[in-house]
Amino acid sequence: MANITPSDLNVFEQLSHSRGGNAPLTFLDLIHRQTIDLELASWLMSQVCGGASFIIGAGPGGVGKTTLMRSLLSFVPSNCPLVIALPGQISSPKSSPHCFISLELSDHRPPGYLWGQDLEDFFKLSTDGHILVGNMHVDSLDQAEEEICQRNHVTKEQFLSVNLFIFLRVEGEELSTRRINNTEARRYISSIYLTESGEQHQLAYSSEEGFSSNIHRNMILEQSCLQFLQKLRSNQTMTVSEIRSQFLAWEQESKKTK
Repeated sequence: MANITPSDLNVFEQLSHSRGGNAPLTFLDLIHRQTIDLELASWLMSQVCGGASFIIGAGPGGVGKTTLMRSLLSFVPSNCPLVIALPGQISSPKSSPHCFISLELSDHRPPGYLWGQDLEDFFKLSTDGHILVGNMHVDSLDQAEEEICQRNHVTKEQFLSVNLFIFLRVEGEELSTRRINNTEARRYISSIYLTESGEQHQLAYSSEEGFSSNIHRNMILEQSCLQFLQKLRSNQTMTVSEIRSQFLAWEQESKKTK
């Protein structure tokens, strides 16, 4: 099993403070809880390990944005060190691509949230080839674009550098705090929008219709990701960092067989 770097481990630890003090959920937990089925999980893994930038959106709090974001970070390519993007501290390393993580893109001001110049600086990182990852309190792609490009001054080109916008919901129409905090209420991915080659984002997946027929899919890579996830499911007690280490070993072995 490949070793996770100390800097990446530190990032996972910073992102792993769960509500109620419970152990943070992993990608395997999300599959087990039916937030993601195996086909969608394999596709998402194939996108992230291929270097995709992604933003998780959900209007209410407590739906699981950070949980999904953190679990997907397990599959970021090994040559892209993880970095939490903090206000006033965003700069582009020149040595190699990095994965910059925003705790939230929001005009609320808890420590760590990005807005205004900080949000603009975050998106400018895309021009140097960095991966961007973050959360937003939005329910749709239009809302995300309005907040990023209209309320701030991010260019459309920079907005399109985010390959995936992933939207979460809680099962049922009632999205009260009481229901969201109920651990029995199933969280699920309602829709995913994908941009390929800098084109306009298109609906790639919806909970009602499944995958769109007009998106490109690397079925060989998805099958490899599926086999990896099926193998991991035999050990449901793995932590996020342990899944990361397993992924790094899988990535290394995959490169040898190409």
